[in-house]
Amino acid sequence: MCLRNLLSALLAALLLSSPALAHPSQVRERATEPYEEGLEQMRNEAFDAAAKSFEAAVGIDGTFDMAYYMLGRAHLARKQYAAAVYALEKCRQLHQAEASRSFENRQEGNRLRRERIAELDRLIQDTEAAAARPQNATQRFKLQEQVRQLQERKRQIQDLDRQQVLEPSKAVPGFVSLSLGSAYYRNGNVTEAEHAWLAAVAADPKIGEAHNNLAVIYMETGRLDEAEKAVKAAEKAGLKVSPALIAEIKKRKAAGC
Repeated sequence: MCLRNLLSALLAALLLSSPALAHPSQVRERATEPYEEGLEQMRNEAFDAAAKSFEAAVGIDGTFDMAYYMLGRAHLARKQYAAAVYALEKCRQLHQAEASRSFENRQEGNRLRRERIAELDRLIQDTEAAAARPQNATQRFKLQEQVRQLQERKRQIQDLDRQQVLEPSKAVPGFVSLSLGSAYYRNGNVTEAEHAWLAAVAADPKIGEAHNNLAVIYMETGRLDEAEKAVKAAEKAGLKVSPALIAEIKKRKAAGC
């Protein structure tokens, strides 16, 4: 083979193998395999293995926000809170960047929406399957609520067929901000946790867990009227608030704390 042909062959191989130069859909397709392996490992509560799979997915596709989200969830399950914060912040940044980016053409926007809906559908199916398992009976309400949050995000994305951008408050999915708030809180950053949970209910007002968590923060920081309002919002969203939390807020109000 002459030198010119050899160089041409090497260049062609590089173009085909380099993630940076491959078409975005091809990169995402390669990242989907370890991502789906991670979902299966999460179902089996193999959280260490799941974290490795999601890390492999974002290593292939650094724009794979749902893989970062699930990586954050895996780290939360492993009680690796600083790592969870990093992954979930990265997921949030990717959503914010996408919301602020104007697509070069409508076809590109449609492609990205199709990818998002497919990813959400996979998570919805996985979570519904987990909720149906007898061994998860005690977690069923929480899992069903996760399904509702995913379906709400899917509806928001489908609404983009009628409008080109999401409202700023909905740029980041509520479930991402909910998990990010939990990571912040467990990592000792109460202020950022509050901001994240406020963002969660702004994006999806029916996330009762975020209202409940805000009630705890408001109580801990002496904002007892706000704590009571947050409890009512959580109950309105269908969450059964702990009687102990309600009693403690009332106790502190009576004592003038």
